[in-house]
Parts: sequence; structure tokens; C-alpha cells
Amino acid sequence: MSRRCSTAMLIVGPPGKRAPPRSARLCAEQRSTIFDPQTTAPVRRRGNRESRVPEIIDVSIGVLIAAGYAGYTINRVANDAGIRLSTLQHYFSTREALLRATIEEIARRYFERFRGFAENRNRSPQARLESIIDDAFADFVKPGLSAGVIESWGLAQHEPFARDAVVEVQKQFTKLFALLVGEINPELSMEERELRGALIVSSCQGLVIFLRWNEGDASQLHAFRKAVKAVWNGIGMAGE
Repeated sequence: MSRRCSTAMLIVGPPGKRAPPRSARLCAEQRSTIFDPQTTAPVRRRGNRESRVPEIIDVSIGVLIAAGYAGYTINRVANDAGIRLSTLQHYFSTREALLRATIEEIARRYFERFRGFAENRNRSPQARLESIIDDAFADFVKPGLSAGVIESWGLAQHEPFARDAVVEVQKQFTKLFALLVGEINPELSMEERELRGALIVSSCQGLVIFLRWNEGDASQLHAFRKAVKAVWNGIGMAGE
């Protein structure tokens, strides 16, 4: 017990004579605070790695879409995220590290969506394939994540790390579509399934570009979507 608290307790007389002086009351409050389990609980710090990293990547995606890969800087990401540059660099030490994580996250979001359709066993394989087409047509016309895909490709033309990331993403999507093709046509060899999966991926990549700047009306888009379904189903069902 501190000397100040001890002195204050000696000054306090027997009960009923007078109110304890302010110093004594403060000591009592200090003791009650020290032993209050709520005050001894550790304070949870704001922005741990589990929450901060996804937040930074989400802002990074927005900057990549808005500024393009040529105008992208980690300083702008830090500013838009409302954090110091040194804080950002604690999680992503270089522009390359953050951009790679950004490219991978853009791809992951599309991959998880497409996989959700592809693995829906309540529908036939053909219906699952067509669901992916419907989702692509609905999303690729929007000014959002699909623009990040295009910027990722542009970056991959100049930066080896981005090219490696894009190539790996392409392999993952090829495997996903190859599995679906195998369900549509079990007679196909593994090599043929992968080849056709790659054909569907190339068509899907073309849709990103085509739909981004398409000026057709709703009826034209409907007809084009119907044609894409016929092509993809044909790729899956045709014999070797």
C-alpha cells in the first residue's frame, strides 16, 4: 500500500465523526478499481492481423480499379485505408507483395463463386455450367471487380510476379472447369477434360473483355448469352 494511502487512512477517525477526506476516498476507489475483474481484463487492440489484412486488400482492390496498375501506389492504399504507410508495410513490406495479394484475392472471389455453382449437386452438370455463365453475364457488365481482372492482366504484361500469379489462377480455373466437364462427359480422358476446361476458361476470359465494353441492348445480350451456353455445353458434351 502506498505511503499516501496509509497516511490518509490514519487521518480518518472513527465512524460517524466526519466524512473521510478526499485522499482516503481516492485510495479506496483505487483499491476497488485494481480488484475489479472488468478493469483487469486485457484491452483488445483495434486492427489485429486477422481483420487488418483483409481491410487493406479490399482497399487495394479499389485503388487498382480506380487508378489502374500504372497509377497504383501503396501510399494511396494507406491513405484510402486511413492508416500510416509504416502500418501498411508492417503487413505488406513492398508494393509487389500487396499487389500479388490483391490479384490473388480478386481471383479467389470469382473462384469461390464459380465453385459454388460447380459443386451444387442439386443440379445437373449442364445446369451448373449454365449457372456460371448467368453469373458471369450479370457481373462482367458491372463497373467493379471485373475491371480489377483486366488491370491484373495489364500488370502481368510487365511484372513477372503478376504474370506468375495470373498463370496460377488460370490453372485453378482450368481444373475447376475440367472437373465439371468430366461430370458432363465421363467418357473423356483426363487430358481431354483439362483441354476442354482450358477452352472454357479462355472463353470466360474473352467475356470479361467483351462484356466490359459491350453496347448491345438487353435482347442482344440475351441472345449472346444463349449462344455462349450452347458453345460451352458443346465443348463439354462432344466426343473425343
